[in-house]
Amino acid sequence: MKKVAETFKKTILLVVFLALCAVLVAVILGGSIHHHQHEQEHHTILLEKTCAKTLYPSLCRDTLSSLPATKIATHPRNILEIAINYALKSIKKCRSDILDIIITRQDLNSHEKNALRDCIEMLQQTLYELRQTLHGSQSSNLSLGYALASNLKTLLSAAMTNENTCIDGLSDIEEADRENQSQSQSQKSLKEKLQSILTPISHMISNCLAMVKHLETSTSHSHSRKYSITKMPLSFSFPDWMSYGERKLMEAAPEIRPNVIVAGDGSGDCRTIGDAVRMAPKMSFKRFVIKIKVGMYRENVEISREMTNIMLIGDGMNSTIIAGSRNFVNGFSTFTSATLTVVGNKFLARDLTVINTSSLDKHQAVAVRVTSDSAFYRCNFSSYQDTLYAHSFRQLYRECTIQGTIDFIFGNAAAVFQNCLILVRRPNPGQMNMITAQGRDDPHQNTGFSLQNCTILAAPDLRESLGSSRISTYLGRPWRNHSRVMVMKSYVGSFIDPRGWHKWNRYSTVDTVEYIECWNRGPGSHTGARVAWGGYKRNCSEVIARKFTVGNFLHETDDWLGSLGFPFLYDT
Repeated sequence: MKKVAETFKKTILLVVFLALCAVLVAVILGGSIHHHQHEQEHHTILLEKTCAKTLYPSLCRDTLSSLPATKIATHPRNILEIAINYALKSIKKCRSDILDIIITRQDLNSHEKNALRDCIEMLQQTLYELRQTLHGSQSSNLSLGYALASNLKTLLSAAMTNENTCIDGLSDIEEADRENQSQSQSQKSLKEKLQSILTPISHMISNCLAMVKHLETSTSHSHSRKYSITKMPLSFSFPDWMSYGERKLMEAAPEIRPNVIVAGDGSGDCRTIGDAVRMAPKMSFKRFVIKIKVGMYRENVEISREMTNIMLIGDGMNSTIIAGSRNFVNGFSTFTSATLTVVGNKFLARDLTVINTSSLDKHQAVAVRVTSDSAFYRCNFSSYQDTLYAHSFRQLYRECTIQGTIDFIFGNAAAVFQNCLILVRRPNPGQMNMITAQGRDDPHQNTGFSLQNCTILAAPDLRESLGSSRISTYLGRPWRNHSRVMVMKSYVGSFIDPRGWHKWNRYSTVDTVEYIECWNRGPGSHTGARVAWGGYKRNCSEVIARKFTVGNFLHETDDWLGSLGFPFLYDT
């Protein structure tokens, strides 16, 4: 009996122990389930709040809410990283779809094939820019300070510009065929097909831009206080990294020893600029200087993405000349027609001329296309239509000459033009001159053109025609809905149309643009008869003006201008 009692007692204890374990497991599981439910609810609320701040909230919710349950976000930056990864996946599929079109469509003409190849290149560039954005987002704590946020917005602005550029290639074909009355239904369907697959990607990147803006922290305010725009005179301010010598605006840059010397007569290390560029190390963190001696160099030069920190130094604006002749009529897209193409980051050039020798009737013929952080000093860019393609990223032009007719300073970079001579040439009969065509398409893009202390004149051929014929010339036309141009402290010649700016119905609305004229001089600077657009301002305050100076507008948060070796104005 005693053994039976002990066995019964042990059984009871075992049952009680198992019951307690079951209760404990239930509590733990219940807590875990409750915690997971709480996390899921927080994720849903966070997703809703983040998407509500974007321009395309429905797309934001639809794409991000379809993610696996394991992708739970606990902070808005998690949402940003998820959104970027989703965009990367979509771009890879889009690239594959466009490759299939090139392979399978037998009816494509050469212009269409070139436009689609440009799209492939731009999508590849977009992948690179989004990966850089993702890396930057993951490289710090959960908040985004001014420096990081500015760089992320620059990358995303460039990525978004690529998709518009892809569509623009087909729009150029469409416009040319419309003039020739040769547009086919298949061409129209091709453009519509591309728009249907690229527009969602552009909207995804726009949403990422809005998220970055939302994530900016009080660090940005501390940066603004560093360069107080209400208490400092406009003549003030250079960044801390600039030496005393660099602050002397008119002082010549110090002699720089070149790595390679180019001379067409054989007296240097190589005869062509292209050969010299190929000698540079890839992805270099050190400056690689190419000296180009006096001469005419008939070649198309490309500074590819791998060629970073390249510097070209000529023997003078009138002595070293790079000349090409690619153009739209001869089969090149606007994107690929440039005599000098710059994609490699932190590119510098000085004391040379780049021209596209194509004639007026060749339509788009780019002298220089710039798709990187770049700076130019005492350079001359000359063509007719579409001379300077300031495509994307951050760019500085100091004491340069820019010559052309239609949209001859165009693109969607954040670009500052200081002390530049802008010469407007004579167009074809019946055409109007447009100096700028800025392509900002999203209010969150940190892009636009700022003309500071420039001189805007008619070139000799236009001056000769002004007395005998009526040729209208405008400061610009908005290429996109949020086009942004500032003209300040500049001399404007009398040949500028009193209205100043011209509408571009196909691309933009005039109430959402940002066009400002401030403290200009000259007979063409009078603003009394200017356009009555909601987005046009005929004057500004010092606070607004400083937003368009090098220090603020070019977002020089990583000191990319620090190694220029030539003078520039940091402020107005």
